This record gives sequence, C-alpha cells and structure tokens, in this order.
Amino acid sequence: MSAKKMGLKPWLLVCAAMGLSACATDPAAERLAFSDSVIRDYNLTEAHKRRLQYYTSDRIQLARAASNNMRGIGDGKLIERGNTNVTGVDIPADAPGVVVGSGPNWLAVSFDPGSYLYFVSSQAQVNSPQWRDRRDGERYYLYAPDWDGRAGTVQLGNVPYQAVERSIDTYLLVDRESLYDADSRSSTLSGRWLDGIKRR
Repeated sequence: MSAKKMGLKPWLLVCAAMGLSACATDPAAERLAFSDSVIRDYNLTEAHKRRLQYYTSDRIQLARAASNNMRGIGDGKLIERGNTNVTGVDIPADAPGVVVGSGPNWLAVSFDPGSYLYFVSSQAQVNSPQWRDRRDGERYYLYAPDWDGRAGTVQLGNVPYQAVERSIDTYLLVDRESLYDADSRSSTLSGRWLDGIKRR
C-alpha cells in the first residue's frame, strides 16, 4: 500500500524510516546563572538587561526588628516598658523578578512593586568561621556588604533588613531557549560500472 493511500505524508515516512527526531524543530529551554560572561557572550546592554525575566536560585529570608522602649517612674518604682516588632520577608527559590535599575556589575531586582534588592557580581570574598564562601565571582549574588557568616544588611528599596540563613548564596537565573533547524537528507548510491556497462 502506498503512502498516498495510507494518508501519510512522505516526510513522515522518511522520519520514521530514519528514526530522526530532528525532522521537527523543538525549542530547548534551560535556566542558567546570569553572569558577567553571559553579558559578554550576548553583548547585553543596560536596556537588554531590563528586558530579561530573572529568577532566584534559592530562598531569601529577610528580617527587620523595631523596638519601642519607655522608661520612667511610677508608684515609687523605676518602670521600663518596651515592645519589639519583627517583620519578616520571604522570597522563595525560583521567584520571578524584573530589573528596575542596573549598572556595571550590579542589578536592582524587584520582586514586588515599590521595592527591590541589589544583586552584585565580583563581590569581595568573606572569611568567616560560620560560613564558607563558595560564590562564583561572575554570578550576580544578593548584596549584603557586611555579611559576617550569619547575617548581613540588605536594602529592600530604602528600608534596611537583615538577610539571614543561606540568603547570601542566592544568585540570579535567566531562561535561555535554543532554536535549531535540522534538515536531514539521505540517498543511496548504487555505484558505477566501467564504461557504463553492467558486467554481472
């Protein structure tokens, strides 16, 4: 039975016969660390950086404490009253963010309207008995310049917070999609006889 009678397109038969999956074009998406080498390889400008979708590699945990203490005298005694309010901000791994500002070696990334965090490459190495610095110098990590191995100050917009736990290990990721067209052709060569005369 011919391919025409079976209702099959000839190119489908070629693909099936040759076992080639490359006959169709499939985009291959992957997530990679955003880094200075990516900027160089893709010749990214500041405008290009704002057009990319960013993601967090790991969880970011922030905390901010505000205390209100009052001292005085009452009923013949020294009185001290106070309260502490702790505000926490949690940004999960793989959270999407957009760049709202950038410059050489730094990005301001917003995960919520009206606020942003800084991510910086080429950060100074930290020597701390509480934490081993394994950061890749070209990746864009959360910026906490006074990190002591346990906590460090970050700016969430204009408000200072303490980054805690493993937040300092968080870097930015971007998506990359590879598009390739594969054109596969096959033919059979039956050979040539001398003087064009078949001898057997």
